[in-house]
Amino acid sequence: MASRDGDSAGPFSLSFGKSRRLVSSRQFAKILRSGTFFADDVLVLCARVSEDVRGPSRLGITIPKKAGSAVLRNRWKRLIRESFRTQQHNLPLGFDFVVRPKKDAIPRWQAIERSIPRLARRAAQRLGPQSLPPNTI
Repeated sequence: MASRDGDSAGPFSLSFGKSRRLVSSRQFAKILRSGTFFADDVLVLCARVSEDVRGPSRLGITIPKKAGSAVLRNRWKRLIRESFRTQQHNLPLGFDFVVRPKKDAIPRWQAIERSIPRLARRAAQRLGPQSLPPNTI
């Protein structure tokens, strides 16, 4: 049965409810101020160990206006959100991530789909290898 915020009770739920999102500016500021940055040719990811170390990783998305028109910025958000949603069971637990596109990157599904888990694993290895789920390296 699904809980109120859209998260299913199952261990491999593909929902993206409120418990999986960063929503307040205070949460974003805390992560961006004290987190560690990781980047590749598509995305920049800022990661910080969550206060709930055993809980699910949470995602925040920030798309600067320099990324393009509103249509393009919304495309970035949809693709990043969908990639996180479908791959969250493969991501390390107990982290808060803030993701943004790299300057001049093009929003392509395959590139984003590869980038998020790769950057998340790099963050988990540097910030706390004990929080990696089994068989993710």
